[in-house]
Amino acid sequence: MANLEDWIIAQGLTGTSVGSLLAGFTEELLAEGMPLVRTYLALPTVNPTIRVYTHVWTRSTGMVVEGVSHERNALAFEQSPFAYMMQTDQTRCHWLVDDPEARQFAVFEDIRREGGTDYLARLFSFDNTSAPDLRGIGISFSSSRPEGLRPEEIARIDALLPLLGLAAYRMTLFDLTVAMLDTYVGLSAGRRVLSGEIRRGFGTTITAALLFADLRGFTALADTAGIDLIARLDRHLEAMADPVAEQGGEVLKFMGDGLLAAFPITEERSREQACAAAVRAAQTALERNVAVNRLHAGERPLSLDIALHCGDVFYGNIGAAGRLDFTVIGPAVNEVSRMEALCNSLDCSVILSESVASASPAPVRSLGPHRLRGIATERELFTFDPVSVWTA
Repeated sequence: MANLEDWIIAQGLTGTSVGSLLAGFTEELLAEGMPLVRTYLALPTVNPTIRVYTHVWTRSTGMVVEGVSHERNALAFEQSPFAYMMQTDQTRCHWLVDDPEARQFAVFEDIRREGGTDYLARLFSFDNTSAPDLRGIGISFSSSRPEGLRPEEIARIDALLPLLGLAAYRMTLFDLTVAMLDTYVGLSAGRRVLSGEIRRGFGTTITAALLFADLRGFTALADTAGIDLIARLDRHLEAMADPVAEQGGEVLKFMGDGLLAAFPITEERSREQACAAAVRAAQTALERNVAVNRLHAGERPLSLDIALHCGDVFYGNIGAAGRLDFTVIGPAVNEVSRMEALCNSLDCSVILSESVASASPAPVRSLGPHRLRGIATERELFTFDPVSVWTA
């Protein structure tokens, strides 16, 4: 690495991993003669499950990246050097871990185990009012020299850290964009948006197995239940959504107490395979919904109704100029939603079209021909046989 500054800038422009950024930075400082034994970088994030990502490089393990959940180690940060620095309005601190007069922190035990003697800590603020949870980064360095890092080494690190922080910030914003699109739009749709498919009306026609799911009785329960119902609804939706992902499908939209999912037919996945995956996802969703009801044994059970169909759909951007939705529309979507509406009157938890029933890995039985609203010809519909295992 001829020039560390140029390398950091290149990483900021083209790099994709904060872990690789910190590891390369550390290795170059080692090559310059700094006896580092541990470096650490913490980045808060905006994620429904992850509160902060920690990046720890040590001589013994190399780079380890870990996502810390919102619930985990709530007190760990409050007892850390960075929390102390924030409480005392400091951005730069340097401790010798065995100095009897120095403030002691639990992380110092980790430093000692790695053969470290000091802890150089720095805080960088991003001051981004539009993303207040991305407050900044915390970074630390520990060396094995008895007297710790030398003043000229600290000056070298401090001169480089603004570049490192800027590169890490760019990578974090990119990761945040991808994560938010994956979470709120869906994996496939999110990647399409990132690739530039953002114009209204822009999309493509695909053939897919469709799964339309809805909770029966939720509306009546919502009229009488309190805010705790939201937590219960999340469990039911998770029971529907997780099997879709496990079978290679994608949830396209949550609609109140239900969802629409698709299993696209591709060169790698035939029509029969896509339909079979949708059937397996439906079976698992029904089983898990029963388990959710058992968790709320003292409350009204919520049955799950599912319709499965296969057909052509338009997959793309739909909506107003300033507010778009990346989803699917078309006759097949209308048909599967109207099939689901028959679950109650036909007393079935699952209704399959002939196109899906013909590829079902589970036994099915005919429900006979039925007329669907808005569709000229009758459709023969099917259900699983037997269905008793999915009673609420």
